[in-house]
Amino acid sequence: MTSVKRGYTDSRHGQLHYRIVQPDAPTGAPPLLCLHQTPSHSGDWLPVLPTLGATRTVVAVDTPGYGMSDPPPAPTTIEEYAAIIADFITELAAQGLVPAGPFDVLGFHTGSLLATQLARSLPDRVRRLVVFGLAAYPADVRAAKLEQLPTLFPPPDATLAHVEKLWAIIGQLSDPRVSAEQRHISMAECLRLGARMTWGYIAVYRYDFLGAMAEVQQPVLIINPEDDLWAVTRDVSHHYPNGRRVDMPGVKHGVLHLEHDRVVAEIEGFLA
Repeated sequence: MTSVKRGYTDSRHGQLHYRIVQPDAPTGAPPLLCLHQTPSHSGDWLPVLPTLGATRTVVAVDTPGYGMSDPPPAPTTIEEYAAIIADFITELAAQGLVPAGPFDVLGFHTGSLLATQLARSLPDRVRRLVVFGLAAYPADVRAAKLEQLPTLFPPPDATLAHVEKLWAIIGQLSDPRVSAEQRHISMAECLRLGARMTWGYIAVYRYDFLGAMAEVQQPVLIINPEDDLWAVTRDVSHHYPNGRRVDMPGVKHGVLHLEHDRVVAEIEGFLA
């Protein structure tokens, strides 16, 4: 099994933490950049990293402010996150850690927005996209969701009400097959972020994802598990001019582990 290694590199807001898998010998395949959901980190991709990394170099990076990457000084935008990640993959290529030239991008929820912005801003470098879940809403819905964030995710206080609410949300979103221990680990990662936990959501709801999707000319595979973005993904996936959607009913959050073989087969088949 190909091993997963970890490293750090510098960015405009401090250090970025990443996980990387490299095949035993060069394969000629473009590298694959993996971008996680909010609020989480590159460890989300561990169920599939070793398998995908057998045939190409695969890198999963912690979005600034999440995982072990240093945060920006204040909530920022999808455009700035994507610019930082573009600099990151360029730096890894300069260090010889990933092949130079075009690369593919794999995104999950917030990572799907980042992948889309990368494709939009780097049309000559981003070759293909695979995205899980499309949080793409019209402006009025985005504004309402932005306003609801403090209620949905209350800031930390002495009552620990925010902990109970977060545990309930995680239980609602997780596939029933995800263990209580794994849910606890996910919650602990969220709590470690403090009031910064929602910054990724702020960026999501300020971004015109629908408009950005229409500008992406690269081939896009949309994998749609039956999680909280199931319905909206089905409604908006056609906004990618060259997109193809694969629905995966019956599986919620935890899809990378629970449907490992099918997910890997879909990704590898599309990227090949």
